Amino acid sequence: MKRYPTSKLILFSLINLPLSMLMSPTAAILPNYYLEYTAISASALATVMLLMRLFDAVTDPLIGLISDRLGKRKPLMAVGVLMLLASVYPLFQPPSDVGFLYLLLWYLTSSLGWTLIEIPHSTLTAALSDDYHERNRVVVWRQMMGFIGGILFMTMPMLLVGVHKFSPDIFRAIAWVIIIGLPTTLLLLWRITPETHCNHQRPHLMDLWHLWHQLPILRHFMVTQVLFGLATGGISGMFVIYANHYLNLGEDIAMIGMPMPIMTVLSLPIWTQVLKRIEKHHGLGISALFLIISLLFISTIEPGEHALRQMQYGMAAIGCAVGLSSLVLPSMLADLLDYDRWRNRRERGATLFAIQALVFKLNQGVGGAAALGLAVLYGFNGKEVAAADGMFGLQLGFLGWPILLLLPTLALIKNYRLGQQAQQALIRRLNRRKSTKSA
Repeated sequence: MKRYPTSKLILFSLINLPLSMLMSPTAAILPNYYLEYTAISASALATVMLLMRLFDAVTDPLIGLISDRLGKRKPLMAVGVLMLLASVYPLFQPPSDVGFLYLLLWYLTSSLGWTLIEIPHSTLTAALSDDYHERNRVVVWRQMMGFIGGILFMTMPMLLVGVHKFSPDIFRAIAWVIIIGLPTTLLLLWRITPETHCNHQRPHLMDLWHLWHQLPILRHFMVTQVLFGLATGGISGMFVIYANHYLNLGEDIAMIGMPMPIMTVLSLPIWTQVLKRIEKHHGLGISALFLIISLLFISTIEPGEHALRQMQYGMAAIGCAVGLSSLVLPSMLADLLDYDRWRNRRERGATLFAIQALVFKLNQGVGGAAALGLAVLYGFNGKEVAAADGMFGLQLGFLGWPILLLLPTLALIKNYRLGQQAQQALIRRLNRRKSTKSA
C-alpha cells in the first residue's frame, strides 16, 4: 500500500478551497444577491437555474468521457481554471441592469469551468491509492479543504467589514481570492501529483448507456446516493427559509449556518478514525441516522429566546452527519472503479465521477425545490405571515420530506455488497492480471 505524505495530500487538495468558494455562492447566496442588487426578475433567475442544470446534464458526462478517452486529467483542469478566471468576476460583479443573457452566459461558463476541474480532480483522488482505508484518508483532505473554503466564504463579510450581509464589495473581494487562488493551487497540484496512466480499454460514447447494464452495483449505489442527496438537498435548500419564517431568526442566518461547516470540518478527522473500524457503507448509514435524529430534534424547537441556540445545535449535528457522508460517498465510488476495471476491463473513472457530480447537483436543486414545493402546497408564499397550514408545510418540507427519503436509504445501505473484503479481493485479482500481462 502506498501511503501519501500528509504534506503532499494538503498541496494536492488545496485547489478545492477556492473552488468551493465559487460553488457556495452560486448555489445559495448568489441568487438572492442578484435579486437584491440587480434588475433581474425571480422568474428569469429561476429559468437560468433550470437551463444550467439541463446544461450540466449534457456536459458533465461528456467531460468525464473526454477525460477517460484522453487518459489524462491535468490538461482539462487547466482549461477549467482558465474558464473560471474569465467568468468569476463578471458573475460576482454584475451591472445593476443585468439581463437574462448576461446571467445565462456567465452561469454556464462558470459551471463548465467548475466541472472541468472537479471531475478530473475527483478521479485523481481515487487514483492516489487502491487501499480500502487509505482512500478515506486521501478523500478527507480534499473534502476538508472544500469545507474550509465554504467557511471562509461565509465569514468574508465579518472578516472584511464586520457585518453579516453579502454586498457587491464583499463579492468583489471573494472574486479576487478565487482568481488568485485557482491558478496558484493548480500549479502546486501539477508539480506534486503524477498524471494517471490508462492500462485498460478506454470508453466510447455508448458507454454512458452500457455502464448501467454492466455495473449492477453502480445502480444500487446511485439510487442510494439519489435518495440521500435529495434529503440533504432539501435540508440545505430550506434551512434559511425555515429559520426565517418559522423560527423568526432572519437576522441570525449567518450564526445559524456557521456551525454546520465548522462541525463538518472538525468531525472529518474523527470520522476517518471511525472508518478504520467499520465498512464505508455502514458509515453512510450512520450519517443517515444522524440526520434523522438531528431533524427530529429541530422539530421540537419553537420560536423564542432559546430558538437560536437550539437551532445552532441542530445545524452542528447536521454538519457532523454531512461530514461523514462527504467522506464515504467519493471513497465508495473509488472502490466501484476497481470493480469496473476487473469486470469490464474499462477505465471509466472520470465518467463515473462525472455522473456522481451531476447527481449531486441535481439532488441539491431538486431536493430543495421539492421541499419548498411542499411548503407552497400548504399555502406558504414567503411574502406574508404564514397561516397554520403554511407553517405545517414548512415543517413538512424541511423536516418530514428528508426523513421520508432517509428511511429507504437505510434499507439500501444494509444490502450494499462492495465492502472491504470484496474490494481487497478485487485489488488482488487486478494485480494478478497486471502481473500476468507484464510476464
